[in-house]
Amino acid sequence: GFTKCEMIVNEWHYFGYGDYDWTDMQRCSDPKVKARIWSGPRSHNGIHSACFTLATLADLQCSKLSQAYYYGCAHTGSWGFKDAGQARYKVFYALKLFGDFMKGSAICESVSDGPYTTFAVKGTRGEKGLLVVDYGGTEPEIEVAVKGVPADAKAECVVLDYTHDLEPHEVTFKDGVLKIRKNDANSAAFAVEFK
Repeated sequence: GFTKCEMIVNEWHYFGYGDYDWTDMQRCSDPKVKARIWSGPRSHNGIHSACFTLATLADLQCSKLSQAYYYGCAHTGSWGFKDAGQARYKVFYALKLFGDFMKGSAICESVSDGPYTTFAVKGTRGEKGLLVVDYGGTEPEIEVAVKGVPADAKAECVVLDYTHDLEPHEVTFKDGVLKIRKNDANSAAFAVEFK
């Protein structure tokens, strides 16, 4: 009966469930555990975290939530965008990718299925985009059936993965099917624009 009640998540962030726990993050002195927490693809601010962030942002756009706050938007520190040496975490690129992807666009649909999230948008001038997030998937190639795009459209893509930060990536689009080959076995995200 509370039809005008706001729904708010006041704090959210990736946490490496199964790979480490809160005690490990706060007090662990074991170099192997610290390396697992702070470096590598499944680390606190690695590519797995970035893809979780993108999938969450996509799903939040189509949810009933009024507000949701990403925890740790500081410029430095373990929960922020950069490390102590000012190197950018993967989550920096995830947030940039999402902001650029959403700029001037209306939300069409977000679909999550297993490790995959797709998020379609349409620009104010009719341009169409598709964000494809592979959060922990194991397949080397992703195929997405795309509707509402002309069969002769050209697909341009940028990738965010373990070794690439928003760099051009080759994809194929034929007969309504978008095919994306991953660069490695880690999580990855692809922002595709159809022209």
